[in-house]
Amino acid sequence: MKKPQVVALVATLALVVLGKQYFRSATADDLRWLLAPTAKCVSVLTRTHFTFLPGAGYADRDVHFLIAPVCAGLHFMLAAVLVLVLAWFGGLQGWRAVVERVGLAVVVAYVATIVFNTLRIALSLELHAGGTLHEALGIVVYFAGLCALYAAARSLDDKSLPGARWIAIPVGVYLAITLVLPLVHGAGARADFANHAMWVLGGCLAVAIVLAGMLRLANHRTISRVDKSGERPTRSTAYAVRR
Repeated sequence: MKKPQVVALVATLALVVLGKQYFRSATADDLRWLLAPTAKCVSVLTRTHFTFLPGAGYADRDVHFLIAPVCAGLHFMLAAVLVLVLAWFGGLQGWRAVVERVGLAVVVAYVATIVFNTLRIALSLELHAGGTLHEALGIVVYFAGLCALYAAARSLDDKSLPGARWIAIPVGVYLAITLVLPLVHGAGARADFANHAMWVLGGCLAVAIVLAGMLRLANHRTISRVDKSGERPTRSTAYAVRR
């Protein structure tokens, strides 16, 4: 690895750790930069009317729903920044590229957090999801969102169709932020952590299996088209299938 790559990775990991620390004590007022646009988007999408309650978050009493600090999506944003930097890692060959791409990763991660968090909350409202179903929706939407971000970011530098193994990167990042770091801070002592870990692992596995199946099918169809046309496979196509 080149020095700019090492610096970019270390800086991103430091941002993730500091962000986790910030979230542990952040109030609804501290997180309005995430909560406010999310509440506005949810209100427009679902025709609800969320208003800010100091110290609590954004609430709509008509639908009995509160967008609290825990619903801000900061963990997803931190995971998204790390996933994007890893997706662009090969292009971080110089200091200018580090500044541009890490900065872009933060901006894209923020916008993506609003989008996927809005989707998650809107689905919960439409399905009247609570408790376990609400948690399961969050895991599926957030993890699928990370995979989508990673695939889109990779496509900027590599136009070939990705193989299934790349899913390991979003899986590793998501599990590190949702399970490993909380365990380091003593979350394992909580009675509900084991159940939470089970849902996280199960949700990641389910999404990963679906995505891997879709990618394998897409790769198979690509090869089938090449075989039927009698053309020689391009280098990028052959590489994508081998992966």
